[in-house]
Amino acid sequence: MNLHFLMVLWLIVYFLIIAYLDMKFQLLRDTSTADKKPYSLSRVQLAWWMGFVLCAFVALVFDKNNPDFSIPTFSDGILIILGISTGTTAAASLTDVSDETNDQVTRHQNSNGTNLILDILSDKGGASVHRLQAVFFNLIFAVWFFLKVWNEKIIPDLEPNALILLGLSSGTYAALKTQENKDTSGSNPDFKAEKADDKNENDIPPVG
Repeated sequence: MNLHFLMVLWLIVYFLIIAYLDMKFQLLRDTSTADKKPYSLSRVQLAWWMGFVLCAFVALVFDKNNPDFSIPTFSDGILIILGISTGTTAAASLTDVSDETNDQVTRHQNSNGTNLILDILSDKGGASVHRLQAVFFNLIFAVWFFLKVWNEKIIPDLEPNALILLGLSSGTYAALKTQENKDTSGSNPDFKAEKADDKNENDIPPVG
């Protein structure tokens, strides 16, 4: 089959499968107690890159100009990108586990999600520039990757500076995620109110 047709067909099938799994099992959603769980930037990023890499792999293997079904060589850069995405997802999951076990944390992920774009761009204070940066860089480099496969029929490599850029944007997101839900008793009004209520209840003298 023609490589270009395979690439388009695979991306359509892949993202339809991802959409179904998300509706059925909330594959791309944050850990949340909300009825409508918000989308997770790290999970969307991992699914995004996995789709494009698998697209290139399937198209090149089953291309009509590859009668022997030779397996293409994965470049170091692509393996590093998948590693960055996987590591970002793991770091975000660890942060979620830590926040869930902290009584002084009010997780914004427990609020109902809005839509894919706003959810992945927003932290507790709304849309944030470090999340926007991560989204733009991953979007741009994924489109570049797709066009290179489309035009040159190879799995391209990325320059070290491009990998550093993607690593820094994902690392910044993962690092700031550890703080985006942090509220001490002095800065969280809801927490202060709860503590005040507890104190008032404890101050009530016993009857009799």
